[in-house]
Amino acid sequence: MAGVLPSRVTIVELAGRLSARAAIALALLLAAGTAMAQAGATFTVEWDAPPELRAVFEKHLQPPPVDAKDDRGVLRRWMRDVRRRAPEIAAAEGWFSAKIAVTEADGRVRAVLTPGERTTVASVKIEFRDDLAGEGGFREARRKALEEAWLLAPGQVFRQAAWDEAKARLVEALTADDYAAGELAMSEARVDAASAKAHLLLVLDSGPAFSLGEVQVTGLSRYPGFLVERLLDIDPGEPYRTERLLDLQRLLQSAPWFANVQVEIERDRANPKRVPVRVALLERPAADVGVSLGYGTDVGARGEVSLRYRNAFRRGYDMHSALQADRTRQIGYVDFHLPPGTAGAPFVGTVATRDSVGILGERTSNQGLDTRRVAVAGYRQFLYEGLELRLGLSYQAEQATPSGGERTLKRALAPVGHVVWRNVDNVLDPKRGGVLMLQLAAGAKSALSDQDFVKTYAHYQHWFPLSPVDQLILRAEAGYTIAPARAGIPEDFLFRAGGSRSVRGYAYQSLGPRDADAVVGGRYLATGTAEYVRWFSSTWGGAVFVDVGDAADARGELGANKGYGVGARWRTPAGPLAIDLAYGDRDRKVRLGFSVSMAF
Repeated sequence: MAGVLPSRVTIVELAGRLSARAAIALALLLAAGTAMAQAGATFTVEWDAPPELRAVFEKHLQPPPVDAKDDRGVLRRWMRDVRRRAPEIAAAEGWFSAKIAVTEADGRVRAVLTPGERTTVASVKIEFRDDLAGEGGFREARRKALEEAWLLAPGQVFRQAAWDEAKARLVEALTADDYAAGELAMSEARVDAASAKAHLLLVLDSGPAFSLGEVQVTGLSRYPGFLVERLLDIDPGEPYRTERLLDLQRLLQSAPWFANVQVEIERDRANPKRVPVRVALLERPAADVGVSLGYGTDVGARGEVSLRYRNAFRRGYDMHSALQADRTRQIGYVDFHLPPGTAGAPFVGTVATRDSVGILGERTSNQGLDTRRVAVAGYRQFLYEGLELRLGLSYQAEQATPSGGERTLKRALAPVGHVVWRNVDNVLDPKRGGVLMLQLAAGAKSALSDQDFVKTYAHYQHWFPLSPVDQLILRAEAGYTIAPARAGIPEDFLFRAGGSRSVRGYAYQSLGPRDADAVVGGRYLATGTAEYVRWFSSTWGGAVFVDVGDAADARGELGANKGYGVGARWRTPAGPLAIDLAYGDRDRKVRLGFSVSMAF
């Protein structure tokens, strides 16, 4: 298709042929351009063409270099190539009657493209072959759905990229359900350059309807086979569904034992019934050992040694254990996560579940309060899209000694509920959306607790994009432990405020009621934050913020402790790192707040 197209042309797989010819031509031009670029300066080329085409020409038809020895020959060859290739590139963008005029004077080249009328789709016809062409309501509904899913509708511009994408999406829609071996048997675009209209014809060959058979698992050697078997929910004989295979792959991939999972079937038209589902697994090592060091302004230097063993008791129990220490807290724990499973739930169907049990020992010393605690707990976690629900039972015994006060022993057996709902565009670096967290726990004297209480807590944070580089972040949290008094309630079910993740400008957990010379947990909590962030580059940004809040033992004692300041933001793979300089209005002190860690 050189120069001007005939007034009427028939093009079978037009976009594909144009793509091949254009690719060869552009490859030659780019190769020639690379070699000639070493010669020095280039001619100045002025393109007179529609903006879409001008950008393509400038990118792929690079100006020829000026060579003192052979500049005229190089220029003539370049102009000749442009006259041949520019109309083809224009046709790929929908201008099938484009003409190009190239002139040169005084080292300047002017290329004027007369595009003509841009071609649009006039009609689309989709025909069906094999099983999908048969009778029945199911087949009729599938044919209608495929026709409605076609992307390049009448009235739209006929472009190569759009034509190729529409065909690919049509085949994806065909093969997503039932017809695993379906294909595009033929596609034809009849273009009338004079009227700038394209008539499209596509023939879909569905092949036979497929059904799924037995699941065949390979790659298991380190872990017991029942770990996979308990996750399989494919019934032999059920219709082929791509989403069913993807769900199985996602479920296995999210399990702790496998580094990679592939789920596929053989798409043989001669054998479409009860096709074996092949699951290929790549196992992870059974044990991981980790060491990490870090520093935070709330707790100072910190370190951790951890061990993860994914096949505890040879039952596939995923054991997480660690020893952690910083200036205010030392803790050791062992958690066992049982193999994941599924459970039915109203309205949402099947959800993924994880059960865990654990034990910990902890010592804390902060703001004059020394605590020593032992706890055991068991939880079941439910996961559904952006919602995470954790239900469990916790028992803990705590010895608390406030500076200058009396030592007390607090015990609680508490059912616990924890809900997290995420609706953000990026979990690690949100730019819009919100996250809601709710907690509920309760204890009773009649059930191994030293005090009757109900703990309630809510936390919400929302990100508002004001512009591509400006962002507003609002945060609010509130807590109330319903009880006659805080006496006998472990600190885990009470509240303190202050620190880099709470009210900035105040020392970590320094806001709360006092017992002797120590700050202790109160039954009420209320804090809020308003923060404005502006990103000066893709990596660095600045922030201004205001925090306010307090923790107290009575609602009337809650104070509006203000903290405000400025900060820097640095985007890292783990999310933005905040470095803040905050002024605490009550204490009249300026504090630097940041958190950074390094893992080995």
